[in-house]
Amino acid sequence: MSAAIAHLDDLEATAARGVRLPDGRDALLVRVHGRVSAFENRCPHLGVPLEAEPDRFLEAGGELIQCAMHGALFLPEDGECVFGPCQGARLREVPVSVDEAGRIYLAAE
Repeated sequence: MSAAIAHLDDLEATAARGVRLPDGRDALLVRVHGRVSAFENRCPHLGVPLEAEPDRFLEAGGELIQCAMHGALFLPEDGECVFGPCQGARLREVPVSVDEAGRIYLAAE
């Protein structure tokens, strides 16, 4: 099995974190309501990174992923944009899995 990209301990109950994937892509891990999802760190609107400050991916309420450039809001479950200039578009998902010890791995695509 490949090396873990993160651990559940790295994510608080409602937190997000940027990670560099083994292939060099930047991604974000998000854990909202106990579910971990991962997406490429690129807004579908202009292709810019989502955060203006390191690891600041969630809006103030901690429920939605927010693009710092235009305020677009994305669902953490599937990356769908529900508000903003790219409404209806989606973040590109990065499949991950979590083992019994809480290690987060890239899943087979």
